[in-house]
Amino acid sequence: MLTPRIIADLRSGDECADPDYPGLRVRHTNAARVFFYRYRASDGALREIKLGEFGPMTLAEARKALGRLKLERERGFDPQLEKQQARAEARRHREAEKLARYTVEKMVEDYIAERLSKQKRGDEGARLLRRELLSKLGDSPAAAVTRRELQDEVIRPMLNRAPRCGTYLLGRIRCAYTHAAEQGRLPDDFVFPTLGIKGAPQVRRKRVFSDSELATFVRWLPRSPYSQTVRDALALVLFTGCRSGEVVAAMWRDIDLERAVWTIRETKNGEPHDVMLSRQAIDLLKVRRALHDVFVFPSPMDRYHIAQKALGLAQYEARKKKEGKPRADPIELPWTVHDLRRTVATGLAKLGYLRVVQDRILNHVDSSVSAIYDRHRYDAEARVWLQKWADYLDALTVSNVVPLRAA
Repeated sequence: MLTPRIIADLRSGDECADPDYPGLRVRHTNAARVFFYRYRASDGALREIKLGEFGPMTLAEARKALGRLKLERERGFDPQLEKQQARAEARRHREAEKLARYTVEKMVEDYIAERLSKQKRGDEGARLLRRELLSKLGDSPAAAVTRRELQDEVIRPMLNRAPRCGTYLLGRIRCAYTHAAEQGRLPDDFVFPTLGIKGAPQVRRKRVFSDSELATFVRWLPRSPYSQTVRDALALVLFTGCRSGEVVAAMWRDIDLERAVWTIRETKNGEPHDVMLSRQAIDLLKVRRALHDVFVFPSPMDRYHIAQKALGLAQYEARKKKEGKPRADPIELPWTVHDLRRTVATGLAKLGYLRVVQDRILNHVDSSVSAIYDRHRYDAEARVWLQKWADYLDALTVSNVVPLRAA
């Protein structure tokens, strides 16, 4: 018969049963001597459930606890299964509470801090998420937002107002949910509310200025209602073919006026890009050199450069029709600032330069086999053709302009 003395004498790893109370066993572990009830469940599985530790629980108390559990089994209850179900229910309850506390606002702010803030153009995405998403669904649990709710309250109104911004916002929301799932903040089987929501159809722009439009624009730009900063920025886009975002962010530390080279360190394809500057571009930059120590196009509002959208806003204002006044912009067909870059590439092609030089000037990545073996940088060729292009733009300011033709 099992006695307290026998239990006290058990060594680590020993285990013994109580012959007079079938199913009652005691085991000596590294921590303590533990009473437990071992039984065979209705499905044939051998299970055991802890009753208590010897010391705080006496042998008599362990036998009484055994009797209660056996009585429950006779009534059809499985004590270990009930315990497992209780634990699972408590775990589900804790997870539900955790998900309820994880709001859309918390998810978005985590995404902005951990991912978006490290991206080159992350500020615009953060602004859209806070303005359009958090203002409407910020207090909602992230896991409880439905597709219908997201589409009707956030995405569809934005697509109606600004299709491209709405599509961009949808992409940022998808990324925020994906980031939360990757970090284990959403259930593994969670279905994103963005699933099935479509953005606006992406239309690839093909707009370029015709010869007459380009001549009109070049003559009008110096006397346009734009500020001098906007005029110079648009002119530099025309002289170099660079992206407007790269132009407005130009810094004097990257420009060598003597060598006539501007190095763009952060580019769309991640590769540093040397821009060969024409004489006209150098003259423009020399005039702006005294305006700021750091930026070529400093913002008047703070210690930073002007925003890329400042060019678009100025262009939009110049094209807006005002009551009783003609539109300031003389170009009849709608155009955007990026169309200038496309116009530069098209104009250079009309002058007769090769496509490989176009890729060099526009900083496009050539993934062909020939590019793998051809390691020539084409700097000299780029300089020659950009100078020819700048000379052509100068020629447009005189009256006897002829259309572009192959050189």
